[in-house]
Amino acid sequence: MKMVLHTLRKDVRRLWPVVVIALVLLGTLARADRWRSDTIIGSNEGWLNLLLPLAFACLIALAVLEEPLAGDRHFWLTRPHRWSALLAAKLTFALLFVHVPFLIADGYILAAHGFSPLATLPHPLWKQLSLAAFVTLPALALAAMIPSFTHFMLGMLGIAAVAAFTFAGGASRTAFFMPRSDDYLRGEITAILIAAAALAIVWFQYRRKRAVIARAVGLAAALLAGTLIGLVPESADYQGRALLHPIQAPLSLRTEPRAQALGFYYGSGSTVVIPVVLSGLPAGAGFRVAAPTLTVTAPDGRRYHSTTFTPDNQFEKVQLEARLFPYPYDSDSGSLWLSLRFDPAVYAALKDRNVRLTGQTAVGVVRQGETAWMPVGGRVAAPGVGYCSSGISEDRWSEARVKVLCESSSDIPSVVRVTMWTQEDGRRFPSRLGNYGNPATSPQTAWLSPLDRGKTFFNLSDPKYRLHASFMEVPMEHLGNARIGVTPEFVTGYSVVNFDLRDIPLSKYWIEPPRSDGGSVRLQGR
Repeated sequence: MKMVLHTLRKDVRRLWPVVVIALVLLGTLARADRWRSDTIIGSNEGWLNLLLPLAFACLIALAVLEEPLAGDRHFWLTRPHRWSALLAAKLTFALLFVHVPFLIADGYILAAHGFSPLATLPHPLWKQLSLAAFVTLPALALAAMIPSFTHFMLGMLGIAAVAAFTFAGGASRTAFFMPRSDDYLRGEITAILIAAAALAIVWFQYRRKRAVIARAVGLAAALLAGTLIGLVPESADYQGRALLHPIQAPLSLRTEPRAQALGFYYGSGSTVVIPVVLSGLPAGAGFRVAAPTLTVTAPDGRRYHSTTFTPDNQFEKVQLEARLFPYPYDSDSGSLWLSLRFDPAVYAALKDRNVRLTGQTAVGVVRQGETAWMPVGGRVAAPGVGYCSSGISEDRWSEARVKVLCESSSDIPSVVRVTMWTQEDGRRFPSRLGNYGNPATSPQTAWLSPLDRGKTFFNLSDPKYRLHASFMEVPMEHLGNARIGVTPEFVTGYSVVNFDLRDIPLSKYWIEPPRSDGGSVRLQGR
């Protein structure tokens, strides 16, 4: 114990300027998060969410490199310094100057937003584990394998470059009716993998000084983590979820004879919309469906595969895009629209032929939680969601909207339905948290924040400028008695549904483009 304290005091004495810089960055980030009342983060907060972990990693590396482990010519190796005492001193340094200040900052932010730091302690502790898995242990392991801080920074630069390309390639978020991304296993598995590899490296270096083995473990873990994030498709996440939480019912997707006005239109004149139904759902259960992976097979054997869009290819020309939409919007009846958007040349070659559609989609069965109601301008504690507030805000063009913001000390469910009910006419206006994007040029990650946030808007119709009634806009004169309901949805099971739709005549389901006179869009051949 005496040697642990002696080493710790020496590290603090030598590294206190770096400690001060890291704590100043942490305080700046905590202050920005404390005053933020939106899901959009400012440029300073966005960059600090990237710079602060780097500062913590450099601080830990400098502490480890006070007694470098790589090589055999360091003076401390000849002194009576047990490896366990040395490792304990470095871990204590990281605990005192990284994890404890971070926990205090989380408590400050939570208290400022109306949450009890003690009552919500489990979530900040999980954030501590995330910080340890992605920052503390990897920095400790990397510093234990290299001889100098210069080598550490070169390693960090290489890791950052690989991570940038890996996460860009794995950042595909297709057209899901699960807009928030908390339904995936890859992040959890990657965190466990990185933490386990880092612990193994630390043990090899401090206990055995096996630099070759430690570096091999680190390289293998980095390659495997990159493969999980960048190359494993999203369908694998759902297959894993389906194994862990299966739906106790066989589901199937088949065509449904239905002739209805579509009510929406997107894309070019080469769009086909096929009415389908998801059967086998438990009685009274809601569901969510992901974008399908689909193959169109022509009678002559030619195949066309749907494209999964990522940030890298979202503006590229593709042969086929496939989507699934509920019918009607937000319905839980099982009726869906299977929308196929073809390249015009591909559609011209297939439109007069019967094709075969094969593929799969992921389905999540959900149950609705309790609905919490509040007036416009009010605040409510919504079970399973957190504190939700509403108020009238104006955008840059002075257009008024009702903004609904929810904040939670834990993860908000991936789908939270928000409904405005106007008492005068009994109308309901549906929306969801997270259905408005946050365009920005700065980083938009707030992974260090102890709060999860989600928002939505309701457009308003001013009677002074109203030319006609709109079913999408809330009359401003009805806001006085309006109520806003917040209803979370919780996933109770997953399934990956394979489908095989044969002899589909594409021309029968072709969508006529909107007419210039504003006529409705309807399915052809009905």
